[in-house]
Amino acid sequence: MRLFDDGPFDDGPVQYSDRKRGFARLASLLLAGLLTASVFTVTLFGGLSDSSRSIEGPLVQEDDEEFLRELERSFDEDEIDFFKEKVRPILEANCFDCHGNDPEKLGGGLALISRRMILEGGETGPAVEFDDIEDSLLIDAINYGSYEMPPENQLPEEEIAILTEWVEMGMPWTPNDKNRVIESGHGHGIPQVNAESMSFWSFQPVSRPEPPAVEHSDWVTNEIDHFILSRLENQGIQPAEPASNDKLIRRVYYDLTGLPPTPEQVQAFVDDDSPDAYDDLIEELLASPHYGEKWGRHWLDLVRYAESNSFERDGTKPFVWRYRDYVIESFNDDKPYDEFLIEQLAGDEIESPTNASIIATGYYRLGQWDDEPADPKQALYDDLDDILATTSQSMLGLTINCARCHDHKIDPIPMSDYYQMLAFFRNVRRYGVRGHNTVIDASSRQLVMEEDPDPEVVADYDRRLQEKEDYLKEIEAIVVEDFEPVEHEDFQYEQNRIRLVEARVAKEIITQEQFNRYRDTFHQRNRMLEEPPHKFRVLCVKENNHEPPQTHILIRGNPHVEGDPVDPGYVSVLAPPSAEIEKPEHIESSGRRLALARWIASPDNPLTARVMANRIWQHHFGRGIVRSANDFGFQGEAPTHPELLDWLAAEFVEQDWSLKQMHRIILRSSAYRMSGAFDSTAYEKDPLNNLFWRFDMRRLTAEEVRDSILAVSGRLNRDKMFGPSIFPQLSREVLEGQSMPGNGWGNSVPEDRTRRSIYIHVKRSLSVPLLANFDQADTDFNCPVRFNTTQPTQALGLLNSEFTNSEAALFAETISERTNTAGEFVTEILSRVMQRAPSDEEVARGLILIEELQNEDGMPEQQARACFCLYAINLNEFIFLD
Repeated sequence: MRLFDDGPFDDGPVQYSDRKRGFARLASLLLAGLLTASVFTVTLFGGLSDSSRSIEGPLVQEDDEEFLRELERSFDEDEIDFFKEKVRPILEANCFDCHGNDPEKLGGGLALISRRMILEGGETGPAVEFDDIEDSLLIDAINYGSYEMPPENQLPEEEIAILTEWVEMGMPWTPNDKNRVIESGHGHGIPQVNAESMSFWSFQPVSRPEPPAVEHSDWVTNEIDHFILSRLENQGIQPAEPASNDKLIRRVYYDLTGLPPTPEQVQAFVDDDSPDAYDDLIEELLASPHYGEKWGRHWLDLVRYAESNSFERDGTKPFVWRYRDYVIESFNDDKPYDEFLIEQLAGDEIESPTNASIIATGYYRLGQWDDEPADPKQALYDDLDDILATTSQSMLGLTINCARCHDHKIDPIPMSDYYQMLAFFRNVRRYGVRGHNTVIDASSRQLVMEEDPDPEVVADYDRRLQEKEDYLKEIEAIVVEDFEPVEHEDFQYEQNRIRLVEARVAKEIITQEQFNRYRDTFHQRNRMLEEPPHKFRVLCVKENNHEPPQTHILIRGNPHVEGDPVDPGYVSVLAPPSAEIEKPEHIESSGRRLALARWIASPDNPLTARVMANRIWQHHFGRGIVRSANDFGFQGEAPTHPELLDWLAAEFVEQDWSLKQMHRIILRSSAYRMSGAFDSTAYEKDPLNNLFWRFDMRRLTAEEVRDSILAVSGRLNRDKMFGPSIFPQLSREVLEGQSMPGNGWGNSVPEDRTRRSIYIHVKRSLSVPLLANFDQADTDFNCPVRFNTTQPTQALGLLNSEFTNSEAALFAETISERTNTAGEFVTEILSRVMQRAPSDEEVARGLILIEELQNEDGMPEQQARACFCLYAINLNEFIFLD
């Protein structure tokens, strides 16, 4: 570790959660344009991952015995795995646009989507010659010999080495049929729903495979380790040594609570020789209320949680924070995942709805809302599409929304399936029409507290609320007489009222004192409405009536051009049952959403358990077994450990959909407890760590960075949970970035401003700079994987922001009061920041910095100490988690 580097990340590794991003610069494809066009006949059979298309060309060498023998060549399991895990991703990322199964784009008549086609080659002959591998066109081109392919940028050395080794191995291909083709997704055919497409791995029922046998069983802690170690042993790779206890406790604290342990907690764990110490730690953290705050954030990313509507006005969504609290409480209570989904999709339609299940349906109100659409019908279908896209991607791992305007180009999802799924939501009332009052009518309900309040408290509340309402109406009745026509329109929106009333002070229609009282009363009234003693309003779903309108297929997705009618139905490629819909008697609703919810949450659904098990793994290991966490379709990435994924999914259902049980199983495995130690031999064989031979380092998330800064100084307000969101202080320059500067951004009291980041008001048009710099989730769409960028604004923000400088000064002040000498001060600061005891050298370097700041820069001692604290929270060891 370098204590005082030039920036927070100059020697920290960059970890990418999605390997496809590493290939983005390789836009031109391997061997493109190498040969002239050749005539091919394309036969389309439905878009399978390995066997969807067959291309017949003039170069079939039926009379060439050597060629035919080569076609029949067999490969062992390790060779096939090498192709699937290392070669195939390179071909898919770099080759298929020009050398796939689209005859109009086929470069030089050369197709690289089957072993036979590579051997047949294009017009100038085979792409690979096994008796002269180095001079083969394929190897020559990727080494930039006679040809330079890809033409824009040469492939990285490790990818060239992988392709070369593959050819030297004899070009192993998929099992059973070496002539199968890879679906490149670029042909003209639309994948069909048929027996072959229904056999795709993620569409198959979840089965519980037996853990494979391993040679070094002493490394195995539970079933997970069998699946991991088996693959490693097959490749001759040794798993990394276990992480040290001081690193392991930090990893587990952040993974389960999003907060750092104290130095005292680290030392206690390191000193605990009990065989149950680690299990006890896991149980302690799973029982922590901060667990729900950490894991609730993951879910909020998926459902694009925000507290404003976007578009120009970006008005605040009333009471939406109750949904956030519902999510946190659900995770803390370990609510079964199937129940969690049903409540969000149809919590009002279940037989005995509760306050929590009604609040859960706020799920439908989290998206953007155009309150002044040019085409209202188009806006309605845009809203419904947003709900369907979020539901299908977050819960099913399918991009059903791609079939809105035409049959899905990649997956076997016809356009009719899209509209059958949309029909489940067709009766949902739109969020609102125009003003705030229409939102309250269409998207909120008043619920009664489940516990009876004190009658005297209720009476006092009603009296005070009525007094405030009366005063607001009194002032509004005075000013409204002076409004221009457009101001009458603007006054419908609550966020405009204070501004419009204040404008009447200059006109002397009301006094400054009257306005000040109006402003304060306005805010007090709103706070009272959000927290009444006996009843409260929630943002939730409502339907129009018991009889939903007919859903039609929309031609080209145009809501004004209706095609055939459709009834509610599920995704046909999954061979689902027919939708059984019962209208609820207790609420004016169609019952359609409950039917959909029960199908999605069924243990028989092949996707739901797999998708969530993969997400749990992703948030513990940094990437999913399926890297494309939202796409389990044909274009998604194949699972690196398909049997392990199925075992986890089966276990998830068997454990009654308990997330906490899944955490226990994963965290107790030897695979999770590995260190991040580098091994050159393992790296050469598996540079992307697909086989999990070590634990990948990760950077703290945006929320973890902010919360950790507050936590290490002791200023984090851990105790206050739930309730209306908070507003950190933002500079005038940041507020000026809005169309109406500062509109909708409040000013919380200091005690609230130190609460956890999950309670910060999420405004779509106004991000907190620190969170935005560290890759906070995009709230316009569901976010399955956050980017981990390394950019200058991160270092600049940590060094120069008002927040970090203020916190550093308070940090220094707090620790200075508790220590006697500069040495003790530096030691405690570093211990808190790094959660370990600093070395003598690190302490000495800290003392030198403080001394130089005082002697050379003329800083007072306390200011120099504050600067040292600022540098400490810029350390790589603080920002990165090993």
